[in-house]
Amino acid sequence: MKHLASLSLVAAGVLTFTLGTSRLLAIQPEMNDAIDQLEKAKHDEHPIEHLEKAKHHLEEAEHNKHGERVKAIAQIDLAIEDARKVERHRMEEHIEAAIVEIREGKSDAR
Repeated sequence: MKHLASLSLVAAGVLTFTLGTSRLLAIQPEMNDAIDQLEKAKHDEHPIEHLEKAKHHLEEAEHNKHGERVKAIAQIDLAIEDARKVERHRMEEHIEAAIVEIREGKSDAR
């Protein structure tokens, strides 16, 4: 009987963690969509469209606890400038910096 009770507690903990993680993803769809667009921009021959979509998603996002969203938008603006200058390496550096800011913003929103 004790084994069954322990197993039930573990299952409840796993379920709570899973639901909490799913809830966070559902709460911040714009931030997740922005990351998806940034990842696509890194690999696309024409990245500006993806960068602009990522920026739009961030502008629509609700959370901005410590300014990470604004910092990410600034990095995306720099990435767009570099993409227009065909400076791919610098563009990718700004994309990576934007992704870091978005992820920090997501963790602050918890």
